[in-house]
Amino acid sequence: MASPAERDLLLAYLEDRFGIDRDGFDGFLFFKKKKSWWIATRTPLLASVSRLKISRMGMKAFQKVGQFLKPTTRFIQVFGSYASGATLVIGEAELLALQEGKGLSLDLDIDQGYVILMMDENRVVGLGLYVNGILRSQVSRKALKIEMLGGEERT
Repeated sequence: MASPAERDLLLAYLEDRFGIDRDGFDGFLFFKKKKSWWIATRTPLLASVSRLKISRMGMKAFQKVGQFLKPTTRFIQVFGSYASGATLVIGEAELLALQEGKGLSLDLDIDQGYVILMMDENRVVGLGLYVNGILRSQVSRKALKIEMLGGEERT
């Protein structure tokens, strides 16, 4: 299990960077494995399996990339709709450009770092990385679901 200090680090990052309220994670536990943290629903059933050797459980939530903490695409797709900061609504043309590996030159009123990319207020695509006025996709092509581009596969 993640230590209380690690849990606080993860939740402080979500709150400070994205405005995601830490209280929303009261029903979840974080587990650490090497340079990654996983999240799972807090349940009384965990006590019954605590004596087993489990290699993974839950959903991978964060990984340490160099000195930075990076939320995973799936984690952001699940919890990103609760964000009130460091978000950007993009259109299909911008999303396609990002997926082709092109950077978008933007003047955003946010600090450099990870940005939650959304197609609209309810559809979170994943993360972008905003550095020196350029936004680059952090979403793998595999993670980008067909329905996020209008239901048609693009080649």
